[in-house]
Amino acid sequence: MPRISRRTFVAAPADVVWSMANDFSQWHPKLRIYADGPEAPADLVVTVVEQDDEGMTLSYHMPDPPFPIKDHRATILVEDAGHQCAYVTWSAEFSAEPTVLAQLEDSIGDDIFAQALDNLATAAQDSFGAQQVANAN
Repeated sequence: MPRISRRTFVAAPADVVWSMANDFSQWHPKLRIYADGPEAPADLVVTVVEQDDEGMTLSYHMPDPPFPIKDHRATILVEDAGHQCAYVTWSAEFSAEPTVLAQLEDSIGDDIFAQALDNLATAAQDSFGAQQVANAN
């Protein structure tokens, strides 16, 4: 089964990053999780299939993916990197025709995962920085 993965470093503690990572609305411009029906418009709707707050992992699938894929499952993992820093890995496994795999690597990996991870890193770093300033005052 093909797998696409991207990883980023975040200059904020893992618990701060995790508190944002499982709320797509704080950092992803297009994904929303609907627990009991749509609360806000979204381009892509995902369904959480597993969430482990202690292990800082969130797995989900897209019931209606906008790509030519099937059996999609994605996971976001936040890891403590020490010194009030973290790593975030976002990966997806799916079934797809071999002829579209290179295109999916670019469109999912670079255009979606990498850009959204940059958004998450910025949001978490900004939040952590604001907490540090507030604590100093």
